[in-house]
Amino acid sequence: MALSNKVNPALDGIWIESVELTPDDAVSSLNQIPANCQSVSLLANVNGVTDFTVLPLLSEVPDGHIITILAGTAASEVRTPSGSGNLINNVDCSDDAVEYLLTADAVTKFTKINNTVGWMGLGWTKLGAIIGAVTPD
Repeated sequence: MALSNKVNPALDGIWIESVELTPDDAVSSLNQIPANCQSVSLLANVNGVTDFTVLPLLSEVPDGHIITILAGTAASEVRTPSGSGNLINNVDCSDDAVEYLLTADAVTKFTKINNTVGWMGLGWTKLGAIIGAVTPD
């Protein structure tokens, strides 16, 4: 990396390492996305397609924070922390029953808009087609 003169910083590049998590049917360290994470690769589900991964609290990440999730070979779901009132696509996903569906082998980006509006989820299939708006249910 070139030396910075604090006026014109120079970087040779940035490497974002993906965190591997395992969708499960109970909250644990296996399926909670750390607040400083930007990329998640999902491993095989523990139980089935109703297994889930948990986004960080909105209050723990800055506005505009983006988390990219590379789904596994089976569909799974994404929630917000239990009881937080945090939203995904304008739906409260913190009641342990409402989730955002992740399509198998898809790429989904979750962007924090702000603490009130919540997360915006947008996905693409493995062929690159945009997955239509997902309303968590």
